Amino acid sequence: MSIKQKVEIKNRLGMHARPAMKLFELVQSFESEVLLRNDSGIEAEASSVIALLMLDSPKGQEIEIEANGPDEAEALTAVVNLINSGFDEE
Repeated sequence: MSIKQKVEIKNRLGMHARPAMKLFELVQSFESEVLLRNDSGIEAEASSVIALLMLDSPKGQEIEIEANGPDEAEALTAVVNLINSGFDEE
């Protein structure tokens, strides 16, 4: 089973190298797989910085986060919190 939640990209520059790296480092602390999907249907595993950059997610774009695994609820919450914080860039 997996859980999903949509969230809006809030930081000014969107998903670029620094936020992608923060997200990558965050998901390394969980056993669950985390997948991000933009509104164009492009998917990226959060365990790949390159894939995250390919999402091309600017400020204001809504993305869906899907977590699947033994600690999926904790992983999803942590990713949502990081994105909602603007990746601590603001």
